[in-house]
Amino acid sequence: MANNISINFPKFNQILISFANISSLSNFPYSKVHLHSQLYYHQFKETNYTSPSSCSYRLFSRRSFVEDEDDHKSKNYSFQEAVRLFNSRDYYRCHDVVEALWTESQEPIRSLLHGILQCAVGLHHLFNKNHKGAMMELGEGVCKLRKFNFENGPFYEFEKEISQVLDFIYATQIEVAACGDDICVTMDQSERSYQLLGGFAAGQQLYTLVTEQNDYCYLVFSYPKYDENVQQLRIKLPTIDASEENLKELEYS
Repeated sequence: MANNISINFPKFNQILISFANISSLSNFPYSKVHLHSQLYYHQFKETNYTSPSSCSYRLFSRRSFVEDEDDHKSKNYSFQEAVRLFNSRDYYRCHDVVEALWTESQEPIRSLLHGILQCAVGLHHLFNKNHKGAMMELGEGVCKLRKFNFENGPFYEFEKEISQVLDFIYATQIEVAACGDDICVTMDQSERSYQLLGGFAAGQQLYTLVTEQNDYCYLVFSYPKYDENVQQLRIKLPTIDASEENLKELEYS
């Protein structure tokens, strides 16, 4: 994918978005969402999920983790099962499996699983049109993954793909969030401009999935209001290519 993309919006001046520059904004939104995580362990919205298994999320809290702990222990969950569910985009069941593994794990594996869990939650939010929730959870997940300072390997690749998708979501929504019918505010990294990102086109279907011959699934940005004027933008949907052995290696690192 090219380093820079240009998006033409009919009412506004053209904005050149650099993925490199957006990545440099890692202090936002990641740093601010940390405050939210102190209030809510996970943010689930009870909406129908358009995935291979159509079901609803339930609201999780720290208490529910404790209450469900015995139920988790009664099932034979594995990391490989979590990987399979994540890669098949069944983020609901993936969350349950990773959550069960998380409750029984010790550091540093525990933190890694927590990061993966939040990434699954973030992608769930994205496909339920909760773009703000998606960026918050993906941002928290990326923060946890980056703390490991991976330089190579499957978890490094996963971290990189999640970071790229987060940048992609931010880049494709920046004008949509800042500009309305009556006002357009320049996204100049000011406090005011970031406050306007709270809506993130909530409830609007901005992303679709396309599978190509290489079996890779791509996240495609499609904003109906500007479809005729916006070049189709897409990015590979993140997958996990890690095994139980890769996970256990963290115990000795």
